[in-house]
Amino acid sequence: MKLSKNFNLREFKCSDGSSTPLEVVKNLEKLATNLQVLREKVDSPITITSGYRSPTHNKKIGGAEKSQHILGTAADFKVKGMRPSEVYAIIENLIKEGKIQEGGLGLYSNWIHYDIRGTKARW
Repeated sequence: MKLSKNFNLREFKCSDGSSTPLEVVKNLEKLATNLQVLREKVDSPITITSGYRSPTHNKKIGGAEKSQHILGTAADFKVKGMRPSEVYAIIENLIKEGKIQEGGLGLYSNWIHYDIRGTKARW
């Protein structure tokens, strides 16, 4: 199932093989729409490393108890050919310009976390 021009549901599925609830799919569509803006801005492939997480899987991997991943509103990802710090700065600008939704933005050594919680959170 296509979520946006460059993203499909398969990329966001829980790695434990559990099914994705319908309400989560709706959230993933919104998330993918925002990530599509980033994809077009950087003109480079985005690899989702963690999208939806079932509550069981989230707990198993030590995710936050109220993780946005459980709701399908968050993704951890890498952008081909770019450092996470570069991607982080671009996302900050896209949010500031009102082109993507405000939310959580986390910088890690090998990936970025972005979520569409609707309120500003940074780490």
